[in-house]
Amino acid sequence: MSGLTLHARHLACSQGDAGHLIVLHGLLGSSDNWQTLGKRYASHHHVWMLDARNHGRSPHAPSHTYMEMAEDVVRFMDAEGIAKASFLGHSMGGKTVLTLSQHHPGRMERMVVADIAARAYTPHHGPIFDALLGTRPSEASSREQVQSQLTQALGPDPVLVPFLMKGLHRRKEGGFAWRFNVPVLKEALTGVVGEVPLSMNTLPALFIRGGESPYVSDEDLDLMADHFVHMDDHTIDGVGHWLHAQAPDEFYNVTADFLG
Repeated sequence: MSGLTLHARHLACSQGDAGHLIVLHGLLGSSDNWQTLGKRYASHHHVWMLDARNHGRSPHAPSHTYMEMAEDVVRFMDAEGIAKASFLGHSMGGKTVLTLSQHHPGRMERMVVADIAARAYTPHHGPIFDALLGTRPSEASSREQVQSQLTQALGPDPVLVPFLMKGLHRRKEGGFAWRFNVPVLKEALTGVVGEVPLSMNTLPALFIRGGESPYVSDEDLDLMADHFVHMDDHTIDGVGHWLHAQAPDEFYNVTADFLG
């Protein structure tokens, strides 16, 4: 089996016969972002929160495509003896779920795609990667020093800078390093925001979006409905792309009800 061996956080369900739920984070995120919601899902599922390749505590690799990320997930399932699972993916993780639905539908029970469509997007993360590449974490004596470098480059963003800082860790030999593979991810950005080709699909699917987010339009939902025979959708009003963090209760209630 091809693919990398991914790092996972596992939250076991007290119900022994519960199904599995695999959670996939977005670009520059990690499994850490889903700890709080993961604990809530674990009341009804065995929850596995994965770090994608080139993110978190998973291995770095010289390439970063959706086919590779999907194969990484299947390798993980095989290693854990998971025949089928439900999936929840946000942003990049959502496109990975879409890729799995096209190439490995037999490994899936249900799927939730959070605030992303299958279409291609205009790359807009360039300034973020330029800012990350402009930091010198290995030479820094404190986290505050790296945060100051990011703030100077990106401005005092109350959401983005703290989010990126979650990817910084202290090295045993001194200084700090980014957990995400910044050069490779920057190089792969066109593919990360690229289209996931769809065919007809009978998996139960929920597409959930933020009402203030530009990522998923009504036209996008119509296109999804043309390909997913058993599809639900839900809009959380008043929130943007980080809908699971901005409205965690509504996000959980809607997704948990769908997942069963």
